[in-house]
Amino acid sequence: MPPDYLVIGHITRDLLPSQQTASGGTVLYAATTAHRLGFRSAVFTAADNCPDTMPFAVNCLSSPVTSTFENRYHNGTREQIVHTIATPLDLDYLPQAWRTASVVHLGPILHECQLDIVNAFPNALIGVTPQGWMRRWNRRLPSAIQRIRWQPDSALLQRINLLVLSIEDVGGDESLVVNYAQDCRLVALTRGVNGLTLYREGVSQDIPAAPATEVDPTGAGDVFAAAMLVSLYETGNAVQAAHFAAKVAARSVEGFGVDAVPTREQIDTHMRHEL
Repeated sequence: MPPDYLVIGHITRDLLPSQQTASGGTVLYAATTAHRLGFRSAVFTAADNCPDTMPFAVNCLSSPVTSTFENRYHNGTREQIVHTIATPLDLDYLPQAWRTASVVHLGPILHECQLDIVNAFPNALIGVTPQGWMRRWNRRLPSAIQRIRWQPDSALLQRINLLVLSIEDVGGDESLVVNYAQDCRLVALTRGVNGLTLYREGVSQDIPAAPATEVDPTGAGDVFAAAMLVSLYETGNAVQAAHFAAKVAARSVEGFGVDAVPTREQIDTHMRHEL
């Protein structure tokens, strides 16, 4: 049986200040979100120790290493260091049944897949979080991550149903997002506690963030993207989907890691209390 929601990208190993490690990456947060919202989710990834305790299906290519990151903070600014990079993802190893997933989410972190693989899913609702294509690093690892301008082919942008970026991804340059919105019919630019700007057919609309008591913002953008894709698939209403995703993301920052990602029942209960 094909998954409802397929996420493609590297799962990560994150080095913590305590010298411990934690799993992370867009695929982990997005697949968890889709699963807790009632979708059969699946992940196509690569790692040196393929996870076998996830609540969703995992197709993991064997790799000498897992993509590993470290965050270093200096005077309130973050420097991200990549230590190791897992094997690139080859669609030849994707199960045939998974190619008919209803929703496909491309979540690269280190150029492990390319945008042209959208052509392998002609009937899917396609979502993209492109932060992994907006990074570069030195060949010799470990290396600090640097931001680059992402300039995708316009025909491929037109195939994307939802593009989600953060204001940090574009280094504050909103003109980049406006350019993407000329080709991509639906773009969400997230701004953390300042909400988001939704571009529909190039026309912008501001949407506020949902109130939250922030504990850990890790993965909030990926949670938002997955929740919006799920709601967009269910309703076809972009504005409704953005409001719903903002609520899901807000609940996810009120605890630590993927354990804080809310279920559908928790979101429904919270919305009833609001009313």
